Amino acid sequence: MNEEKKVFIFSVLTLLQERDPDWKRPEMRRQFKILYQGWRQAELRAKRHTGFFYTKSWQRGWLPQADFIRFRDYALQ
Repeated sequence: MNEEKKVFIFSVLTLLQERDPDWKRPEMRRQFKILYQGWRQAELRAKRHTGFFYTKSWQRGWLPQADFIRFRDYALQ
């Protein structure tokens, strides 16, 4: 089985916090989840994965590297 590189979803939050200190406030965790859901919807429209994939990824806290890069680019645009 091929082991793909895994990256934590919340490392994007760290990047956002470095760019904008307002992201360090506790209530921004909810906004981060909303950001992830927006990206999830865009990915579903592009038919990259199923909805289950994105739900499970959020629950376990990581994405494969290729998906993470797309999420990072979406979040930092």
